[in-house]
Amino acid sequence: MLATYEQQLRDIANARAALAASTAQGWSDDNMVRVTTNSAGVPVEVWVDPGAFKRSTPEKLADSFLQAAQFAARSARSEMDALLAPVTAAAAEFTPQEQLYEELPFIGAPVGDILPSPPEPPVSAPPSAPVDEDEDEGPHWKGLGAKNGW
Repeated sequence: MLATYEQQLRDIANARAALAASTAQGWSDDNMVRVTTNSAGVPVEVWVDPGAFKRSTPEKLADSFLQAAQFAARSARSEMDALLAPVTAAAAEFTPQEQLYEELPFIGAPVGDILPSPPEPPVSAPPSAPVDEDEDEGPHWKGLGAKNGW
């Protein structure tokens, strides 16, 4: 029992060091956005294709960011689960059987995950009407005549 406990402490230290240094990447389906996250799924770097603003709409680009971030978070979660597998397997050996504690059902019951699972990617919306690249809708000309009495 003591040897298992000592091995578990070593596994925890190894997993902690690996998780501190690990990152995960997620790409959008259109390859316009890449998000890099730490082991907790928190974005630490974002890359956007330089042509994304010309080839995409704000709505599609927002979906690309969301998709890449969720994919990276799921990848980070999978990596974290793999690194912590030896620790959780060793912990299962020491978990008391629940039938021994019928009056206290919370003892030995799994606590749950530390981090919630990332949501599944949203169902994509129907494509919107194409934006006319030649039309300038900038605020520099709107209301100019009304302000100057024209």
